[in-house]
Amino acid sequence: MLRPLLGDLFTILRSVAPFVLVLVTLKLALRSPFDSPKNACIGAFLVLVGLFCLQKGINMCLQPMAEDVGHGLIILRRHVWLILTIAFAIGFCATLVEPALKPISQQVEEATVGTISAKILVYATAFGSGIGMLCGIAKVVYDKPMLPFVLPFLVLLIILIPLSKDIFTSVAFDCAAATTGPVNIPINAAIALGLATALGLDPMRVGFGLVGLSCLGSAVSVLAAPHLFRLAATLSRLFS
Repeated sequence: MLRPLLGDLFTILRSVAPFVLVLVTLKLALRSPFDSPKNACIGAFLVLVGLFCLQKGINMCLQPMAEDVGHGLIILRRHVWLILTIAFAIGFCATLVEPALKPISQQVEEATVGTISAKILVYATAFGSGIGMLCGIAKVVYDKPMLPFVLPFLVLLIILIPLSKDIFTSVAFDCAAATTGPVNIPINAAIALGLATALGLDPMRVGFGLVGLSCLGSAVSVLAAPHLFRLAATLSRLFS
């Protein structure tokens, strides 16, 4: 038991160490002083331990449970709307706990001096990710190709990008990329693969693509959010 754990810890150390080494080298080359060498060392250690615990937790718990859920969804095959509702809820909730999303949203809120709320940004991203997850599971359930599900998102992006400010476009794609983190990817893929296997379909053919759809859905929802708020404000003034 101890040997596999040490092996996993060494693998993460081997991945993190070069990156930390590059940052330290750049700081020394640029003669940028450390605010606190002690805090830097403690922080590097915490990153190593945190990544190790997160990865082991996902492999031991979240991924197997997600695959079991995918298998279990077969009992609801006569109620597709319920399967899709569950898929949306999973995509939405998984995005809310995605580690990379909150730092990005907080940085956006600080950079815009509160003009763009971090909380609204997180929920807008999670909503779009849930829609993407719903579309991905629909693709599996109905055994359809990828194009009919990708095309509407691409069309919406082509429409929304020229209508949006540059800051919203940039933020939307950064938030969308943040959904492709260590929580969403294993959960989405495991559920899709489990469901595809339970339906007797080829997992390699229909089990992948959910992460991409979730990413596109998040970009669309973040870009659409300002327009929807303006529309709601206009309607409120008209009917008040």
